[in-house]
Amino acid sequence: MSDQWVCNASPLILLKHIAHLRLLTDLCDILVVPKGVVNEILQYKEESSIFEAFLASPKVTRVQSNITIEPGIAGWDLGKGESEVLSWALTHPEYEAILDDLSARKCARSLGIPLRGTVGIILLAKKRGYISKAAPLIESLIDAGLRFDMKWINEALELVGESLKLD
Repeated sequence: MSDQWVCNASPLILLKHIAHLRLLTDLCDILVVPKGVVNEILQYKEESSIFEAFLASPKVTRVQSNITIEPGIAGWDLGKGESEVLSWALTHPEYEAILDDLSARKCARSLGIPLRGTVGIILLAKKRGYISKAAPLIESLIDAGLRFDMKWINEALELVGESLKLD
């Protein structure tokens, strides 16, 4: 079975921020980026050339048309990108949703949609040998202002034999 993912904006933005955007295409066979997500990431004018180059990868499928939002997702009042990602994953069950938003993750769980977030991408990269250590990348995310429950982070890092020192 191949790894097929549909990705929201936050993992793209966060992984670009820590200079590891390529992990998304290294770790999966097909990466779908819905139109709403493309529009969101390309609004960052100073970084649009980086995203355009990434979106041109042969492993990336850019959905050009609007995705119909499934009724079970529309009621969650999520953003356009999250709604498109989850609607794609719901109608294409071979895909895993890649997103971080808590409400979107709750929606995915309620609908049985497989999902993974940015931290999960970093842990998978460590497990598969694409990076030697996960903790420094997660630390970079924290330094950039992302708020994580440190207990949860250390539990996640334990899965790959690492930890962060709590300050």
